[in-house]
Amino acid sequence: MSAKQSTPPSSDILSSRVRVEASATVANFGPGYDTFGLCLDQPSDLLEMAIVEKPGIHLQVAEEGFPVPSDPEFNSASVAAMELMRLADVSVNSVGLAIRLLKGVRPGSGLGSSASSAVAGAYAAAELLDIEDQRTVLRAAAQGEGVSSGAPHLDNVAPCLFGGFTVVLDQERLRVLRIHPPRMRLVICLPDIVVETSKARKLIPNELRMKNTIAHVGWASGIVHGMNTGDLKLIASCMMDEISVPVRKTLIRGYDLARSSAIAAGALSFSISGSGPAVFTIAENNHNEIGEAMVEGFSRANVSASYFITSPGAGARVVMME
Repeated sequence: MSAKQSTPPSSDILSSRVRVEASATVANFGPGYDTFGLCLDQPSDLLEMAIVEKPGIHLQVAEEGFPVPSDPEFNSASVAAMELMRLADVSVNSVGLAIRLLKGVRPGSGLGSSASSAVAGAYAAAELLDIEDQRTVLRAAAQGEGVSSGAPHLDNVAPCLFGGFTVVLDQERLRVLRIHPPRMRLVICLPDIVVETSKARKLIPNELRMKNTIAHVGWASGIVHGMNTGDLKLIASCMMDEISVPVRKTLIRGYDLARSSAIAAGALSFSISGSGPAVFTIAENNHNEIGEAMVEGFSRANVSASYFITSPGAGARVVMME
């Protein structure tokens, strides 16, 4: 079916219901500031959506999940669903959508929390309204993500939607390259610190040194090649960042201690996920030991933290439809 739909669904499918899962993501992934992103297999948001008789967007945030705004105008999931309807010429005054969001990705974690909700909302609406154009879903999800982050960005939204490793080639034209990553295990450590995305973005310099720019081109090329060839050690060796990490790590107390502890325990790399405070490593073994080492490193800075082990994820998916 075309992405354009001028009339609302007929009343015989008012009972249609879909449940969608959308996972956390790691944005930037070393040198790919606002460009690289990797989908994780967990944690994730779980969203259930149904077409209902009463027009409009009706949002319920599950109490057992992390707290997020319950006003549809300020929630990434509902805003993305509304944007999807707008792009498909479906009026919210003629179609009703009931949404229940179980928030499993912690807000403000640096793991693409707003993107996971936005992708879930846009993806579920597209399934119910029979909209198959993935670019429409991507655009709607980006708008939903922007409600929380301040502006639409694709480096979390794209991997969350498509899965695997993604490269944003053109933000405005929605050009995204998807690469199937090799098997790898990532150790994610989440310190009990709040990092405001807007504040973290303001730390990025407007002008870059030529030396750093050249280095990032090389590292980014190495990561893309490593993803394509399955060279985990090449990927890890190119997990470098001389643009955002040096300034953003100042917002994450204990970063250097956690990094040195992780490397000493056998981690092949160490970097910040998105704006932080989450940090992550790639390792071939000793994953629990590395996670414990990172937690211990943060504790030496009087910061509590937790860790989990995960792998690349397959992207947004329907887990139930009736």
